Amino acid sequence: MSLLGILGTIISTKGAFDQRSAERKAAADKAAVGKLEARQFVNELFLAKAQGIDAISRILEDAKNAESQNIAAFSAMGREDRSVKAILKANNQAVGEDVANIERQTELVAAKYATQAAVAYKYGQNASAGMRATSNANFLGNMYKIATNLPPSVSDGLKNVFKA
Repeated sequence: MSLLGILGTIISTKGAFDQRSAERKAAADKAAVGKLEARQFVNELFLAKAQGIDAISRILEDAKNAESQNIAAFSAMGREDRSVKAILKANNQAVGEDVANIERQTELVAAKYATQAAVAYKYGQNASAGMRATSNANFLGNMYKIATNLPPSVSDGLKNVFKA
């Protein structure tokens, strides 16, 4: 068995294992990136919901203040008839429509972010699985090349080692 042949085989095998380790690490990193992106979209989802709640709260507060001012103005003018109630009712309907619109927008934005989170997570996992499969194929190909290119003296020596 030639020492140079054994050394070359060891170096080649170590290189194949190192390449496999690096490719597996890259696959794990890709999966982690997918998870982080998904988490970011989930954070955006909750932010959108909080912004919707804040907008609704502001509209309701503004409507309450406007109603108080309208009641005070109508009372100062000495009007408390059906037309005043009709105006207040119309204002309340407008506020209800605004709140419903904001709720719909908020739910649409939340659905968008939920979908993006699911896609980002799934893409990261699928990309990682593809990278792992490629890594395994590369590793097996490298090991095949090493095995087929062994000098006869090294392969005969390895056969004797594994027989014993």
